[in-house]
Amino acid sequence: MRKIVLFGGAFDPVHNGHIAIYHAVKKDIKPNQFIVIPSKTPPLKDHKAYASSNDRLNMLKLAFGSYKDVQISTSELDKKGVQPSYSVDTVKYFSRKFPDASLFFVIGHDRYLDFQDWKSWKEILKLVKLIVINRGTKKINGINNDSIIQVSMAPVNISSTQLRQNPVQKYIPSSVLKYIVKNNLYIEQQVQSLMSLKRYQHSVRVAQLAVALAKSNDIKLAQRAYVAALYHDVAKEFDNQAILKLVGKYDHLRFPTIHTLHGVASAKYIEANFHIKDSLILNAIANHVIPPKNPSILDKILYCADKLEPSRTKSDVTNRERYVRLAKHDINKAFSKLHQEMINRYI
Repeated sequence: MRKIVLFGGAFDPVHNGHIAIYHAVKKDIKPNQFIVIPSKTPPLKDHKAYASSNDRLNMLKLAFGSYKDVQISTSELDKKGVQPSYSVDTVKYFSRKFPDASLFFVIGHDRYLDFQDWKSWKEILKLVKLIVINRGTKKINGINNDSIIQVSMAPVNISSTQLRQNPVQKYIPSSVLKYIVKNNLYIEQQVQSLMSLKRYQHSVRVAQLAVALAKSNDIKLAQRAYVAALYHDVAKEFDNQAILKLVGKYDHLRFPTIHTLHGVASAKYIEANFHIKDSLILNAIANHVIPPKNPSILDKILYCADKLEPSRTKSDVTNRERYVRLAKHDINKAFSKLHQEMINRYI
């Protein structure tokens, strides 16, 4: 009888821990086919899909594309509506599709602990053998059932939640990491993890205005403007020692105080930790506090968006609305006037 393993999850993003599960199950169970099933709306997890269904599907194809025995199924993603995706329905679907196969269903130890809270869990055990992934060295207590199998593997101390906030290269397949960076996935989660709510809300307002200014002046810069603006203050709340460590050597005449270095530090941080290599974005972030002599259009967009976002008052800038109208019409003129006002105000 053919052995088919079903492996479901959000895969948001897929990471090396998921691939390690595949190898462990393959070694112990020796299945003929391994079906990976990205979920749509998990019923027991407080989880929304941070990446779209299409992005999660594409990342899975990149991660598992070289494994000939792996099939990526869209059976859950193709369901209409927003109703929860219950495992019992998924199991029934595949038992109908493969009536002559022996089906196995993979869950982690954490999900096994609440398995009896699942909808129709007894029916699941009638249709499949449950594979419980044991990421430790000791056997899991309480498993004395022919329908439940333990598969042990070395622990991978990472989660998709952690990788959304900090995409550590060694835990993510290189092709998946490139896809994440190229498509600007999870940047909101990355930024949120590094700052207070107030600072994050400021960054979101700056990003929204930066996109509006880019669309008015050079629409091709809209996506870069969003990315640069959202990331522009990631180091703003770092302590002085952390900022100086990130920046290293710098021009003391141009940046007279550590406070003025947070843009440079932010650019250094996202390049090292979020794998951003776009020099236009990095320069705009580095230059948003004190612009260079010959700023790029993106430099000007970010500078103006930062100074003119909606929470700014007359104590910050004389006439925000007038500047915004001018920046949408002529970013060069708006930047020149605004920069001069900031010089007159603070220098």
